[in-house]
Amino acid sequence: MDEEIVGLIPAAGIGKRLYPFSRAVPKEMYPILGKAVIEHSIENLKVGGINKIYMIVGFQKGALMDYIGDGSFFGVNVVYIYQLRRKGLGHGVLQGGGWIDKTFVTLLGDSFIEPKEELRELIDYHRKERPVATVMLFEVKDTEGYGVVKFKNLKDGVGPVERMAEKPSKNEAEKLKSNGKFYAICGAYVFEPKIFEYLGKTKPGLNKEIQLTDAMSLALKNGEKINGFVLKGKYIDIGKWKTVLKTEKELLNNLDIDLHTREREKIMEKVRKHEEDEE
Repeated sequence: MDEEIVGLIPAAGIGKRLYPFSRAVPKEMYPILGKAVIEHSIENLKVGGINKIYMIVGFQKGALMDYIGDGSFFGVNVVYIYQLRRKGLGHGVLQGGGWIDKTFVTLLGDSFIEPKEELRELIDYHRKERPVATVMLFEVKDTEGYGVVKFKNLKDGVGPVERMAEKPSKNEAEKLKSNGKFYAICGAYVFEPKIFEYLGKTKPGLNKEIQLTDAMSLALKNGEKINGFVLKGKYIDIGKWKTVLKTEKELLNNLDIDLHTREREKIMEKVRKHEEDEE
């Protein structure tokens, strides 16, 4: 029997790249295929066998917390951790250090990954060797705005990581190619609790923030093993309008409208019944 793994969703970011939408609505609420993107993240974790999720929230995330509630409408248990100051993704993940003492999956609340079964594959791959981290990656032609990873040895879409950098310059990125290609981090990771030690030792880096990639780089320098797993499906970075709209158009062409309508109606019925019980 597999041991319990918990989820951690960082969802405290402001979402400046989605202004003016994110000035009024948390970016994690952006709708993809009729659902808020964070709901897709929760579904990914459920497919991965995860039922308990810690969600990092901050200022102006009330609408998000109202939407998710305690997670019961979506078949999970959600615990909120408040990040008082936004000091980068690494700092957000570090907030879970006082709560998590086992293997955990970090999935960004504004990332869309399809098919959802690939997260299960990421977890299974991590369990084989138990490195301090296993990172999901996807192939890109333009590395701008991404954390980029270089493999030591890439075979069949997986392998150990040699090094990584957060939003490298074009010249730096060229040195991070693996088999002539660029591989960027797509917001899904499996960590062992030891990562919290490295996050605690990581100094502010790019934009004076604590970067998750810097913590993993520190782990690599200290002899820890980190593995990479290349996504075979689709990834949408909710923060780049061009990427979002282009992929949305492609997904909508293959949408089973009746199936998605039935799914939404089931949740609406749950909410209606819950409200009646509270009256």
